[in-house]
Amino acid sequence: MGKTFTVKPTKIPKYVSSLDLSEGKRLYQSRGCGDCHDVDGSGKTFINDPAIGTISGANLTAGKGGILLDRSDEELAIGIRHGVGKNGRALIFMPATDFQSMTNEDVGKLISYLRSVPPVDKEQGVIKPGPLGRLLFVIGEIPVFVSAEQIDHDVTHLDNLKPTVSLEYGKYVASTCTGCHGMKLVGGPIQGAPPEWPPAQDITKVGLAKYTEVTFIQSIRTGKRPDGSEMKFPMPWQSLAKLTDTELKALWLYLQSI
Repeated sequence: MGKTFTVKPTKIPKYVSSLDLSEGKRLYQSRGCGDCHDVDGSGKTFINDPAIGTISGANLTAGKGGILLDRSDEELAIGIRHGVGKNGRALIFMPATDFQSMTNEDVGKLISYLRSVPPVDKEQGVIKPGPLGRLLFVIGEIPVFVSAEQIDHDVTHLDNLKPTVSLEYGKYVASTCTGCHGMKLVGGPIQGAPPEWPPAQDITKVGLAKYTEVTFIQSIRTGKRPDGSEMKFPMPWQSLAKLTDTELKALWLYLQSI
């Protein structure tokens, strides 16, 4: 967990228009950033388990205790897409595998939005893996503890990707789902989750056999399955509900191809 990585920075575009900042906010919300960094970007403790550990998201604002003033856009992008922080140090429990394919345009709008939010004075919360968490990491059960080990740091990121109902774009959106549903999206126990958390569902074609495109999108929008049952925490349907119709249709198309 103390390993360091060398990542070559990529020039990140800056955005100032209200439309672009609004898209950055939607990306922050729909990609689940607030689950760890809170709705205002100030960070929060999202796992507090004696065995797994205590894990807190960083304060991403310009307030006291925040990291924004001490990071360039390029450094922030490396943290988001590579799971690597200042001085090459691995970020603990940063699910960068979810965001490693994010385009320069999307990550630029996300960062520009973060720079526009009001500063919040809030010191960094505790980040302390517990004994079981460390053991599970060592045997490969919780790779998200150091997601930087799972990422190709020499990859060239796309400048942009046009939102279309296509397999390519659906796969791009599906990256957001890998942190809980696994890289193959077949579900199972969520890595690093306390034992009381339910396992993630299989969201391949097999797991979604009882869904249609219409009921799939409706379930994401409402948090209710076709049979009327409610999606249980930690399924972040409230965040995913902010995905656009194009994103959800492309996601459905891609999931049906697996």
